[in-house]
Parts: sequence; structure tokens; C-alpha cells
Amino acid sequence: MRVLIAGSGTWGTALAHVARQAGADVTIHCRSRERAEQLARGQHGLLPDSSLGAGFEVSVAGEGAIEPTDVVISAVPTQMLRSYLAGPGADLPRDAFWVSASKGLERETLLLPTGILSQCGVSEDPAVISGPSHAAEVLEDLPTAVVIAHPDEQRTRLIQEVLGTATFRIYRSFDRVGVEWAGALKNVVALGCGIAIGRGFGDNTVAALVTRGTAEISRLGSVLGGDRETFSGLAGIGDLVVTCFSGHSRNRGVGFRLGSGEKVGSVLESMEQVAEGVPTCQAVHELCARRKIDMPIAETVYRIVHDGLSVEEGVEILLTRRPEEE
Repeated sequence: MRVLIAGSGTWGTALAHVARQAGADVTIHCRSRERAEQLARGQHGLLPDSSLGAGFEVSVAGEGAIEPTDVVISAVPTQMLRSYLAGPGADLPRDAFWVSASKGLERETLLLPTGILSQCGVSEDPAVISGPSHAAEVLEDLPTAVVIAHPDEQRTRLIQEVLGTATFRIYRSFDRVGVEWAGALKNVVALGCGIAIGRGFGDNTVAALVTRGTAEISRLGSVLGGDRETFSGLAGIGDLVVTCFSGHSRNRGVGFRLGSGEKVGSVLESMEQVAEGVPTCQAVHELCARRKIDMPIAETVYRIVHDGLSVEEGVEILLTRRPEEE
């Protein structure tokens, strides 16, 4: 089985790692020759040198033809995906079976990554892989469980074979819509949890945000076509918990710095990787306004990140809301 990884960030590299362990013939498609040369040496600029083992097979955008490929796994950040497919990834095979490993909503269109892939010429409906899976831990072969979602069971079984290893366990789901929405929305709640932790609040506060955040994610995701049970599984509460509590989480880290008093602009300028929750919370704000859906945590996070609301004002808004039936 030939697998091409579109995107040479930490998550794309981690997926290449497990596909290689599972026995696939794996190539990582890189924007830059510098990153390609790093990976060929078994290194990555955003990962410890010792984490990758032997070098990967790589290809560089615009340098030579792409080999025939059975599966393309897209791990390009959502806000960059469309430009990537029109530019460095223009020659990637659109007739292969694609799996989206990106999370978030495209700011301008409010599309999920699978919608972007379809608009950019991918001929078959893509699958979605999601769940609690920090790249650094996957690369260390620490036990991890994720979900592969697609309406065609044969396709999900194929990806179980292509990526499944003794330490990377993959469950199947038919609910691609719910799995993809869960992955997009959890980053917004993680920003809120980070803000709370940075402000000095404790475990009780974070647990409340995670629990009520799950209710908000389920409320919006089910209206948009997802199965409510999905939001209680690995792609839902599982991914939400790891993103809200783990020090690996970029979104929690951004929130923590905001809660500690830093400004949004300076936080984002200092980051080498993308925190998808920042543009996604703006997209969710617009989506909720159109659909008339109440998501108070997501709305407060949006106002803090994009609308100049102070953390203190945001906390007051949430704490003074009228209590309702759970």
C-alpha cells in the first residue's frame, strides 16, 4: 500500500511514522527542501532529534512527478489547506482515496476540511481521522486510540490496516460529520480552559468548562448532522479532555497565555505552529449567529480573542448567566 502524507508538520510526521510501522510504503510531501532534507535525516525542526528514527521518504513540491498513490492523508492546517492544494499540492493525485487529519473551520467559507478537499477536486468523499492523539506521544509509540470515519465500511477497514499498529488503535465510525465537527469545535473550548488556567482558576473550573463545553459541541454538532453519541466518544469527549488538560495542546497554551495577561497578537506572532481554535472560534461565532444556536462558552472565547473583551469581563459574563436545567 502506497501512502502519501500531505503536510510535513508534527501531526503529518506522526501519521507517517505509524503508517511506516504498519508496513505501508510512505512518502511525506513537503513544501520546502529544507524540511524534506531534515526528514530524510530522521529529524524535524519542531521535534526532538531522537524522536523519528530512520529517515522518511520525502518529495518536494514542484520537484519531480508524484508516484502513484493509494491513499493521501492530508495533515495541512485548515486555514492553509486551500492555498496548499492550489499551490505546493496542486500535483497531488485527486483520484486517490483521501483521509483528512486536519481540524477546524475555514474562516472565509465556514467549511470543514473535507469540504475544502471536495471543492479542490478530490473526486471521492474523504474519510476523517480524529481523536485524542498528540503527535509527540504518537511518535514515542505511547498507546493511542483514534477514530476513522466514513460512510463506507470497506474504506474505514482499509485505513485500520494502513495505520493501525500495536500502539495506535483505530476504531471505525460511520459518522464522518459528527467526528469532523467534534475535532473542529473542541479547540474553542480548549482555548477557554487555557484562559481559565492562566487566570488562576482551579480544577473545578476547568472540569465545568469541559463538561458544559461538551454540551455546546454536541448541541451544534447534532444540529449540523452529527450523531449525539459521537460527541461522547473518542472524537468528542476524548479529544476534548486531552486538548483541555494536556501541556502538549497548542490551543490550551494560547489560552493560558491570554489568561495570564498577554495580548492575542503577540501570542500568535511568537508561535511556530498553528492554533486552529483562534480562527475557528470566529467561524463558530458566525455559524451560531446564522443558526441561532446558543454557545455561551464559545461566544465568550470569541469575544476575548477577537473582540477585545477582557478576561475578567468574560468570566463575569459566564458566572452571572442564569442557571438552567442541565
